[in-house]
Amino acid sequence: MEAPTCPIPSFSGVRARVFLDVQAEEGVESSWGVRTSEARIFECPASGLRFRLPAPREKIAAFYRSEYHERMGGEEDTRRAEAYRKENQERVGVLKRYAPSGRVLDVGCSTGQFAAQLREAGYDALGCDISEDACRKAAALLGEDRALCGPVESLLDRLRGSLDAITMMDVIEHFDDVVSPLRAMREMLRPGGTLFLRTPTLRSPFYKVADLSYQLSGGRYKDAVLKIYHAEHFFFFTERAMRALLEDTGYEVLAIDPDPLLWENFRSAEMRQGPLVNSVLAAVYFAGRLADRGHGMKVVARRPG
Repeated sequence: MEAPTCPIPSFSGVRARVFLDVQAEEGVESSWGVRTSEARIFECPASGLRFRLPAPREKIAAFYRSEYHERMGGEEDTRRAEAYRKENQERVGVLKRYAPSGRVLDVGCSTGQFAAQLREAGYDALGCDISEDACRKAAALLGEDRALCGPVESLLDRLRGSLDAITMMDVIEHFDDVVSPLRAMREMLRPGGTLFLRTPTLRSPFYKVADLSYQLSGGRYKDAVLKIYHAEHFFFFTERAMRALLEDTGYEVLAIDPDPLLWENFRSAEMRQGPLVNSVLAAVYFAGRLADRGHGMKVVARRPG
């Protein structure tokens, strides 16, 4: 099969190359409970973007069963819920600097926790998600008319030009197509409206360590790459790739900054591997913090206007 071209419009003439092609009989489970047994990852040599080929939306929807959203801090995991709440509070503060008030849509809202914190901060907050189970729980928290179920681009006619801000916290990497949704979201924003997203970055030391462990083992040790390139992520961004994608879809980029997970969140999600692996994970986490290389990046852009 011929390698695809880069999905970012300004790099659409660049042929991607196979960066990783891994298969394992049993695979490994991600922190969210999704089992990954293969990782065929392409890389654009010009932008650094890495990506999977799109999957049918039915397969994507199957990832996000009830258990997936419960791992984001359900009733049975109060420590995780509190870690998310603390992290979300910092993110509300970031949005306040660019969009102090107004109508906000949280894309990929899950059970509605971040949208609820936006409402507590004074925003007129809505949420949307493709998971029907998540939408039911979000509706119970936000109100029936404030939890919108379906792909974000399906909401364009309803929300066109009506939003002061759109948020996406660890969501864009889950899309099977990033161009059409971003263009639709741009049209939902009022001129001058803010897009605020957070996504993992390939500058993270965790990607470096995973890639190196696979290479140094001659391809025998697969667990680390299968865990970090897990099945429900289709895009893995560099800062350059993110900037190009947003500019190509009609945004003005205002800021791209490192965004490390809070220790409480990282510890509750990842420190479940046994003493030795946990020690390595902690060392990599704090090395990344010292080097100002977060696991993720926070990105703020706006619709020109």
